[in-house]
Amino acid sequence: MTAIVGIDLGTTNSAIAVLDRTGKPEIVENSDGESITPSVVYFESDATSTVVVGTAAKNSDILRDGRSFKEFKRRMPQSANSPLGNAELQVTPVQLSSFVLKKLLKDASARLGAIGKVVVTVPANFANEARLATIRAGELAGYTIDDIVNEPTAALLCYSMARPITGKVMVYDFGGGTLDVTVAQVRGRDIQILTSKGDPKLGGADFDKRLTDLIAKKFEATTGERLDPAIHTIGKTSEEYKKHLSSREDVAVQVAGGTSGRSIFKITRKEFENSSATLISKADLLVESALDEANIRPTDISDVFLVGGSTRMPMIKEHLTKLFGREPVCHLNPDEVVALGAALYAGYKEDPAKLNAAQVAVAQSVQLREVANHYFGTLVLGRDAASGRAAKLVSPIIDKNTPLPCSKTEAYYTVREGQTGVNCEVTQSTTRESDPDFVRIIWSGSLGPLPEGRPAEMEIRVTFSYDSNQVMHCRFEDVATGMAKEVNIGLKDDEVSTGHSIDKFLVE
Repeated sequence: MTAIVGIDLGTTNSAIAVLDRTGKPEIVENSDGESITPSVVYFESDATSTVVVGTAAKNSDILRDGRSFKEFKRRMPQSANSPLGNAELQVTPVQLSSFVLKKLLKDASARLGAIGKVVVTVPANFANEARLATIRAGELAGYTIDDIVNEPTAALLCYSMARPITGKVMVYDFGGGTLDVTVAQVRGRDIQILTSKGDPKLGGADFDKRLTDLIAKKFEATTGERLDPAIHTIGKTSEEYKKHLSSREDVAVQVAGGTSGRSIFKITRKEFENSSATLISKADLLVESALDEANIRPTDISDVFLVGGSTRMPMIKEHLTKLFGREPVCHLNPDEVVALGAALYAGYKEDPAKLNAAQVAVAQSVQLREVANHYFGTLVLGRDAASGRAAKLVSPIIDKNTPLPCSKTEAYYTVREGQTGVNCEVTQSTTRESDPDFVRIIWSGSLGPLPEGRPAEMEIRVTFSYDSNQVMHCRFEDVATGMAKEVNIGLKDDEVSTGHSIDKFLVE
């Protein structure tokens, strides 16, 4: 029997869990005996074929030799290459993600044997291209990613297994690189997602940067020198100092080098919190936006579930307690809960014939309903409301937060006499837009050639069907002839650009 696993592919740390024979998820330790693996990749030399992933790679980051890469999830699905040291070799975020996945799955297979069903998590508001890029990263690693699940959904699934939940709840998923705020209606293991809001550029790494800036400011005030990384060495990383400030009111920072020789000064938790106030304000706006979209008030939320390592900062818990009038729930490990939930989701999606009786019982106890996390539409020629002139406009077809699965058909019409072709586009956006400049075109094609000599205003019927696997089936049909253009936009798209092949690299 092959292992059923779920992976939390995180910005700063990743983890893998397996659904055991009793139907319970458990974390699988890596080859170093660690439950989480730093999402850091290091190339031993500019021309080497050996790639180091995890803690050893994170420790090598201090060398600053251009061969260490981290936080690349934030750049998914960009195909822009990053130079490797001084060599001509370049790597993409997809390739770097594949090295992390390969490390996780290689270590897991050494402990579990053959790997079967694989589910990987993504932020709830990841765009379609980023989801496809994640799937492609798995392929580059030599594995098939069977399904994608949103990180907050996976975490909520795990929380629902740990204790009974009833009512409207919020998942506050604050990781190293992203913040997702998800509102759901839950009754036991019946989970209905209502809405999700996310910021792909707000996470623990941004708090680390604020602490780095604070240390530099304190150092200059203490010594009169500017903190230069080329000549000064800080005793610990900002991430380590941040962790200390989560359990202590202050921390001693030591800086060596330069004319001062050595300097020691204190950073207080209060100073760090003050320096991070604008980041908390950004998070607050996301919470308010999610509540507005769900049309509920803070008092309607029965529980706030904490997910992600950044929620360990006292300021996060204190702020949420003040906002919701109750302490948030954090009885599960915030670094592991997403991977554990992904393993549960893998069992939920697996063919029951491949599960034992205990696993089937757990899988069948789950009822999960997702929503569309973006607006999807097409481009049409219409009349601009402000100028009254003809202009290309976005026509929304499926709204954000529409329960899945769903299907909607809209009728459009050809513009001119003798028109023999129709441009077909699929757009995606996080807000409802009419201006094409504010949407992303995720697919484009053409319908034709259509018969010549036809009058204008011939009907073109457009149908978008969004299934429970978050695959969009799009059909553009000329009604008179029955000619149609169809495309499935989902997890198995073959057009994701990933740059150079990574086959020659050996992951250790």
